[in-house]
Amino acid sequence: MKRLVSLLLMSTLVVGVVSVASATDQPLKDLPFKERAAYTYNPSLKKIELNITKDHKLTRTTYNSTYVPMKDVFKQSGATFNWDGKKKITTVKNQGQELILNFSGKEITAGKNQVILPREWVQLKNGVSSIDAFVLAYIFEVAADESDQERVDWEEKLKFLDIKETTGLPGLDKYMHVFVEFND
Repeated sequence: MKRLVSLLLMSTLVVGVVSVASATDQPLKDLPFKERAAYTYNPSLKKIELNITKDHKLTRTTYNSTYVPMKDVFKQSGATFNWDGKKKITTVKNQGQELILNFSGKEITAGKNQVILPREWVQLKNGVSSIDAFVLAYIFEVAADESDQERVDWEEKLKFLDIKETTGLPGLDKYMHVFVEFND
């Protein structure tokens, strides 16, 4: 069974890589970060299967959007999650540092031990703070090389989130499969 799943995932990866390689209209390096992330996998996919692994326990959830709730990403990680309705800011705290999602529409400045995600990477919908799954997968992608310096910089800035690695696999089932593994 494991071999069958591995074979299916590998063939899906090959299809995804071929589709990315054929997108020659504009070099990936010239695209904004969010678009580079999507084109690394398959930007036509509009549904996500999020697979979170922490302490060898897997949680799988599907979404009819490319955005995944921050609580679903981090609930097993040990990070704390806070919503400030007055300021319209979501905070994910881990290892004495904070990840800030700003939905206020106002410019804010990161304090010491804070990282603010770009507004175009996040979404607040029906009271749920979410992150673009392509961006999440791309930042910590285990198969990524060091050629995208912006990706490398974001990975370094977000080390405190304790994400060991991610893998993004565009599926033949029309889902983007995002695997997030946290450090044990």
